[in-house]
Amino acid sequence: MQNQEDKIICECGNKTVSQAIEIFQNTDLPYKKAKKLVTECNQTCCRRPLMALFNMIEFGSIDYEQIDFLIEQKRGR
Repeated sequence: MQNQEDKIICECGNKTVSQAIEIFQNTDLPYKKAKKLVTECNQTCCRRPLMALFNMIEFGSIDYEQIDFLIEQKRGR
């Protein structure tokens, strides 16, 4: 089984959860602009897991199981 931090959160930017965390932690941009740093596109395909992760970082606690669930749910569409 793949480590939750190593899962690809966005196929467009080919970024993992840990890379997205690092990007979100190192920027003071609002979500919409910070998302583009991760996705490298304007698509909404990864909106739910990315928005959840962004909010978790804002509040200081990351629930990897929920992020994993949202990634898997997105893939199941």
